[in-house]
Amino acid sequence: MANSKAREINERFFDAYTLFDERLCEKFHVEEDGVKHYLAKMKEAVVEAREALPEWDATFNRLLALRKRYNTLKEGGAAFNDFQGKDEDVVWMQVFTEKLEAEADPLAKYSKLSFTYKTRNKGFWEKVKEFFGK
Repeated sequence: MANSKAREINERFFDAYTLFDERLCEKFHVEEDGVKHYLAKMKEAVVEAREALPEWDATFNRLLALRKRYNTLKEGGAAFNDFQGKDEDVVWMQVFTEKLEAEADPLAKYSKLSFTYKTRNKGFWEKVKEFFGK
């Protein structure tokens, strides 16, 4: 009984994550791994975003956990009958998708903010690093 319940939860999660990832792929015009792309965009943001947007860290950590869980199931690191999480992950992805559509997700909010770091001139070491190709 417990195995079949875990399997149902994991199957719902797997299907929901697949749709969620496809939605992010469409948003960023990439072929695969939209969640990874969203996380990369979050990493590129300035540090002040974490202070200005209270949900920033929670969203980042949740996306990391969801991606890890999905990859574990996809790669066979865990069987679908093993306990992996709760259905709240599916609900979270649905709510996040609604935020994406309403442009109320952290990256959309971030793009509307202005930070001095975004517009400042590059420093000497940044110019040297750029000149020599990272």
